[in-house]
Amino acid sequence: MASRHRSGRSYPHVQPGKRAVKRIKARLTELTGRNLTPIPLPAVVQRLNQSLRGWLGYFYHRNSTKVFSDVRWHAEERLRTHLRNRYKVRIRYFGYTRFPHNVLYERHGLFKLPTTAPWKRAHALA
Repeated sequence: MASRHRSGRSYPHVQPGKRAVKRIKARLTELTGRNLTPIPLPAVVQRLNQSLRGWLGYFYHRNSTKVFSDVRWHAEERLRTHLRNRYKVRIRYFGYTRFPHNVLYERHGLFKLPTTAPWKRAHALA
């Protein structure tokens, strides 16, 4: 049991294991590989979103803020790398300027992982 920073009260701290995080990252890397550049981009993003939603659905009700933000960052980086390879943008910096966060989420439709657990809001003391 972990204790809260301010109140000192105990709470069950449960988060996805290292193996689960490693597996979802490997899956995202597999879904955005260089060999998939001939496939239409909406199909690649759709498969990526399916994997992210499924993993999120399983681990959603846990204290996973750090883990979710880490997986979200990895998904952004992998899609950005895929787009750089697809459009032959050689320099990594130009990948960030050409494909910023809002382009990944709004134009290409990447699923945005929430970084807060819903039970914290639902079970908060009024």
